[in-house]
Amino acid sequence: EEKEGGSLRAASRWWHGVFLFSLISMLACIITLWAPYPIGARMPSATVAAMPWSDGCGGGLDACICPRETICADDLLSMIFLTIARCSAWFDYPLYMLLFMSKANNLNNFLQKTALRCWINFSDYHRVHSLFGMIVGIESASHSFFHILRWARRKDDIQLLWTSKTGITGLIAISLIPFIVLPMTVPYLKSRLPFEWRKGLHYLSILWGVALMCHAPQRIFWLIGAPVFIYTADKMAEGLFKTHLIESAHFQRLGDTSCIISFENPPGFGKQNSAYVYLMLPWLSKHQFHAFTVFPCTKPNHSSICIHKSGDWTGKLMKAITTPTHKPAFVVGPFLSPFSSPAMDSENLVAVASGIGVTPAISLIKQYSSTSRRLNLVWICRDAGLVEHFLQNVEFGSDGYTLIYYTGKRSLILRDDLPANVLLFNGRPNLERAISGIITSIATGDGLPEELHMKVLTRTPGEMRVKLLLEKALSIYTIDQLFGYTVKASNHYNEGQEPLVDMVNYQGCLSTLRHLLADDYKSVTDQITENFEKIDTSGFCRLDRGHFEIFFKSMLRIGFDGSDTEEPETSSMRNVKRGLQRMTTTRDMFESGRKPSGSNEFSSKDEFGIKPYLQGDGKFAAKNWNMLYCGGSQPVLDQLNAFKRKFGIGLSVEKFDW
Repeated sequence: EEKEGGSLRAASRWWHGVFLFSLISMLACIITLWAPYPIGARMPSATVAAMPWSDGCGGGLDACICPRETICADDLLSMIFLTIARCSAWFDYPLYMLLFMSKANNLNNFLQKTALRCWINFSDYHRVHSLFGMIVGIESASHSFFHILRWARRKDDIQLLWTSKTGITGLIAISLIPFIVLPMTVPYLKSRLPFEWRKGLHYLSILWGVALMCHAPQRIFWLIGAPVFIYTADKMAEGLFKTHLIESAHFQRLGDTSCIISFENPPGFGKQNSAYVYLMLPWLSKHQFHAFTVFPCTKPNHSSICIHKSGDWTGKLMKAITTPTHKPAFVVGPFLSPFSSPAMDSENLVAVASGIGVTPAISLIKQYSSTSRRLNLVWICRDAGLVEHFLQNVEFGSDGYTLIYYTGKRSLILRDDLPANVLLFNGRPNLERAISGIITSIATGDGLPEELHMKVLTRTPGEMRVKLLLEKALSIYTIDQLFGYTVKASNHYNEGQEPLVDMVNYQGCLSTLRHLLADDYKSVTDQITENFEKIDTSGFCRLDRGHFEIFFKSMLRIGFDGSDTEEPETSSMRNVKRGLQRMTTTRDMFESGRKPSGSNEFSSKDEFGIKPYLQGDGKFAAKNWNMLYCGGSQPVLDQLNAFKRKFGIGLSVEKFDW
């Protein structure tokens, strides 16, 4: 069955259509100014002279614009200034309306569940709000400048700025613009002003909207008044019906810089897949609401929020929960995230996350685990606590790759039974290589994630499992990772002595092999000792990195009877080794240290040859793929945008960088 392209996803630039209404509005402004009276405002000089605020048209003009005192332009230059000022305001009328409508979260959440989502992405209104806000800020300055310039040229009209309702309301509105717009758009101010201050100043937009309602005749009262009323009603409904008191939310730190909050879903909370909430902790601050992704907890009918220390509020939170505790919290929402449409409309997904940005991907994995969609995860994280928590508590699914690139300093404490399709790497990824490798594997069917699961290992006779477990370890971990773990184990047994650096001892090697071989460890303890003594020629019971690798690989040559010989392989052994080889090959595709040879990271070269699969209308065409990114790393986002331009795969972003 063919897939209808873009069936649920609005065009990425649907908001361009709003500018069509802006142009129509600006054209109407020009007509109402320059058309002859009564269609427009251009009057004969004699009619203008009869007005109490003009002596008639100057500069030899037969007609000019002067319907009332505040917009009287009785010479050509004033008429030009008036046209520029009025057109900048009329062009913005549709933008004024959407500035308020875009923040009616509950209304937009409802509309996103209707067929209108096919044309308008109500879940990604924040990006539109930001863009329109900057345009309105610039054009409001233009509007005010040309009106003031016109008044300054004409007799005593500058007094209208403080003597007329139009002047006073306009002065209030333009005075508020810098406080509303600049803290949210200028990087220098965003990085130095606390979020609560910036958000508080942003609420001056309500006063700005009221000033605009009183600024001109009745028309603008309704154009601005209706959206302001809808926004206010939406906020009231949000406070009454969408704000939930969680009496006993569970707070637990995952490390020095992150914590997780878990709570039972309150009545009316509904499904929280691919959603975010606003969180308020009254014991921390009664006036701060912060947006966080919410995702299903392992406990039924419970949800979780993961928080990373990134500012004053999160810093205070980390200090307040030094031990696991239960505290009250207010949760507002949930609201659909920008991920909802592309995730629902794509057959193959690659979710890229940095830090706690992994939480929307976890939500999507749970949501679509029982469908035919493939969701692959590329997670870059330096917080060891986060990695350990999610690997221990989340089932990442078997039909997609989970690639974790750990960039932290502390050694990870990992579970023993990591699925074969969950691969862990040290260092940052080559994103083009990683994503191309995922597409190659799925499009060719060679090394599919679900085929990496080594069920045959559990049915293998005990005498074969030692070799297989060690080979599996080498397919999941690098020698460097195993050596690092063994150094840590060696120092644990070396307590009271000088710490080992880049060296391992006998007890550390025993600990590593005990961890890898589990119950099969006892059958080869004598061979472990013998091999260690052969390689430890110095007699100090110490091995460096090179000798450790020789020791580890010597364990792969153990015969079924414990001897250091090679035995003929059975068909079962060959099948398992073939699977392990596939795991090793798959791992090499995603290795962070590998880059396309002879070119920079995002060269024109297609290393894996994925372009033929992405072209046309096939099952693996670019339109059936989508990349999702959640996190605060601009370099990662730049790489994903480069991949999007190179291969034509869509990209949806959720950054919460407000």
